[in-house]
Amino acid sequence: MNNNERHWSSTALVLMGMWLWREGEYGHALLCMHAPQWGYKIGTQLSITWGDVLHYEDHECYVELNIPDKDIPPRPISYSVKESIEKAFQVLDVKNWEDSLYMNYKTGKPLTSSTLNRELQRFSEKFLAYIKKETGRELNFKPLKSNAFEIAWALDTVKAYHYSKQAFIAVSKFMGHRTVKDTIELLEVEPNDTITFKFNYVKHFNNFLDTNIFDNKDILIITLLKDVIHEGEEFIPII
Repeated sequence: MNNNERHWSSTALVLMGMWLWREGEYGHALLCMHAPQWGYKIGTQLSITWGDVLHYEDHECYVELNIPDKDIPPRPISYSVKESIEKAFQVLDVKNWEDSLYMNYKTGKPLTSSTLNRELQRFSEKFLAYIKKETGRELNFKPLKSNAFEIAWALDTVKAYHYSKQAFIAVSKFMGHRTVKDTIELLEVEPNDTITFKFNYVKHFNNFLDTNIFDNKDILIITLLKDVIHEGEEFIPII
């Protein structure tokens, strides 16, 4: 194994999912798009049904995903995931509300953890070959396995909290690991409580002397909402 190989990132997994959708591998595509967002164990991820994510009456997506009969915290359904689910439902031949989202839609059989590693490896090799052919860039990722989605989510989470020790402790507990050391060995990154001072945090204005913003009320309101009143928030009120 190449020691320089790195874990698949969430972005790379979603990009591969988009490519798989284009290739007609719909179940694996949806898995690659959704799984890095939610951080489930693969068995739980594969158990998600259309009825778990869509309203029966209008086929619109729920705001969050709650899996019945499992003591698992709910997951928010982002706009991009919502769009992918609703479009997939329109395009695919969904026969039963209790069917898994993650089917082999050519055979009508659900994806299973017993064969998934082999399938992911095959698809990822084709995807990486496509990327190299089209861009000349070689992506040096580890062989793709079914736990890559959970790892990608965990890496995003510790990064969001600047690799603090508390972040590793929380993620380790969330993932059900015996010790934090197990989590560190899996993610291949170390906690880092070092603070590096940065400067010039204001990035919202390209030109401080451009005062035209005050001549356009709509732009001024948007700027206030996005960059002042709700700065740093994921969602802002609809204007």
